[in-house]
Amino acid sequence: MIRCSGFLVAMDGETAAKAEAGARLVDRRNDGTVVFDAGGGAAKVVALSIGGGAGLPAVHGWRGDGAEECSEVSMQEGELVASRDVAGTRPLFVSRSRRWVASDWRFIRGEPCELLPPGARYGVGSGQTARTAPPGEEPSSFEEAARRLSELIDQAVKARVVEASRVAVAFSGGVDSAMLACCAKKHAKVLCCTVSSPGSRDGRNAPGAADALGVELMEVPADASRARRELAAMELPFDPSPMDRSLWCVYSLAAGAAAGAGADVMLLGQLADELFGGYAKYERAGECRAGPMMEADVMACGMRGLPRDEAACARWLEPRFPFADRRIVSCALSLPVAFKVAPGARKRVLREAAVLLGVPEEIAFAPKKAAQYSSGMLKLAT
Repeated sequence: MIRCSGFLVAMDGETAAKAEAGARLVDRRNDGTVVFDAGGGAAKVVALSIGGGAGLPAVHGWRGDGAEECSEVSMQEGELVASRDVAGTRPLFVSRSRRWVASDWRFIRGEPCELLPPGARYGVGSGQTARTAPPGEEPSSFEEAARRLSELIDQAVKARVVEASRVAVAFSGGVDSAMLACCAKKHAKVLCCTVSSPGSRDGRNAPGAADALGVELMEVPADASRARRELAAMELPFDPSPMDRSLWCVYSLAAGAAAGAGADVMLLGQLADELFGGYAKYERAGECRAGPMMEADVMACGMRGLPRDEAACARWLEPRFPFADRRIVSCALSLPVAFKVAPGARKRVLREAAVLLGVPEEIAFAPKKAAQYSSGMLKLAT
């Protein structure tokens, strides 16, 4: 397996020329694989032609302990196949001409490309696309669902932190990030990072939540000038909305501060709201409509939110998304909507799981507020 910060696959012999443009060649292998440095010596990108086979799979992202957050290229039954994890934590692009497949749209800049959906499996030679969805088994009761979910979250976090030298958590003081911190501290040295503007909700709540959990907190102050600097480095394959701009700043600032403090991995709580009914719109929609809305939002997050947040963090360290674990996604999609949303209550089963994991009730049942608002960043980045 080649673990890389990106890959590029060519349908013809142009791979090396395309890859090496503006990059330093590291290794050229007999199997057609080219490894080059795409930036500053830290980023290693693999490029290979359609005939390449030895040394595969080339994995962009993370894989371990039966879990994965990656896009990759591998040989399957004699065919070169590119695939994306079930939640879409890492992107996978195909050029419109079908001549290029890449983990980063910038590798095929100058030619229109499309982002394949989460769970996609793309035959590089055939051009055929399929999508896998995780099967789920409906639990017997609400209590059983909460217990099972707490176990899966603990397993997902452990798998993602046990080999890291120091782990950061993008921390708001809310239930999602508190669960991650509570689980991570059992297996690694944890630093919680809170990005907030003066007077924001996160700035007020995070210190008390960190104290209650017994974790170290780094407060990262945000203002308009810092937001402008972060936005100057923003590159996305779509036109960013005000929300995209603000969340880019939040996660880029958090990741940069964490890396400066020695962290090489940062956990983020993305997908908890989409999977478990965190938004007010699900409560307003009612039980019949809320389920399809959540499933659509999970897919949409893999097409926009996760690629955005991964890109914001990856400049500094490796982001990991425990709620995107295949087993958690499968569990969530199998749950009745009533386990997630009821009148006056959202993320019901997730909050119960948080209590089982040791999160204090005052944190587990605190009201939800989206990060762009709770951090105060939306006003600074627009």
